[in-house]
Order: sequence, then structure tokens, then C-alpha cells
Amino acid sequence: MEIVTRGERRRSYSPEMKARLLMETAAPGTRVLEVAQRHGISPSLLHRWRREAEGRPARRVVRQTSPFVPLLVGACPETAPQNTADPGSSGMGAGIEVVLRNGRVLRVFGTVDAVAVARLATALEG
Repeated sequence: MEIVTRGERRRSYSPEMKARLLMETAAPGTRVLEVAQRHGISPSLLHRWRREAEGRPARRVVRQTSPFVPLLVGACPETAPQNTADPGSSGMGAGIEVVLRNGRVLRVFGTVDAVAVARLATALEG
């Protein structure tokens, strides 16, 4: 049985050591994982150093936006499709209009599966 009372201290690396390891990962045919294992460090640390050296942010910026998007339900006469095949159609279909965060608008008319619309909206936001 082993009892651990405190974790390993965080190591610090000099700029020279970082540069040497980054140069090692930049060699043709070299994998970051191999360099990390050889030096006993995490591959994610090497990847972070590479991003920093390239001037990219070390962490992804988390968008602080609402997970909800505006949803309009009702007749949309200016965009409703003209369905001439359906004699009972008045040209004004009930529909769903979703304004996505990226500015795109998704309009769906007729009977639709809500799960399919949600998947489509997610794909269009990417």
C-alpha cells in the first residue's frame, strides 16, 4: 500500500530548454510523443509550447455566448415555398426560422423532425 501525501512539484523549464525541445520536435520524421517520452514530459506541454512559439494562444478561447438561438415559429409569407403540387396549399406554409449565431438563417416548412432541425442547425453553425 502506498500513501501519497502531496503531489509532484511542478517543474519549470528554462527558455533554452524549451527551445531545444522544440527544435527536436521540428526535426523531419520526429513525433512529438517520442520526444515527450524521451524527456519525461507530457506531449500536450510540447504542443502548448509550439502554439506559444507560433504566436497562437495557449488555450482555446471559450465563447461566452448563450447556448440558445432565437427561434421564430409561424407563417413566413415572403420566404414560404410556393407548393403548386398541393392544391390545398395557400402558399403560406407554417414554418420554423432559426437565426444562428454565425448570422445564417435556417428556414424549415411543413412537418419536420425537431431532432433533424437541431442537427442541421448545429452543422450550419460550424
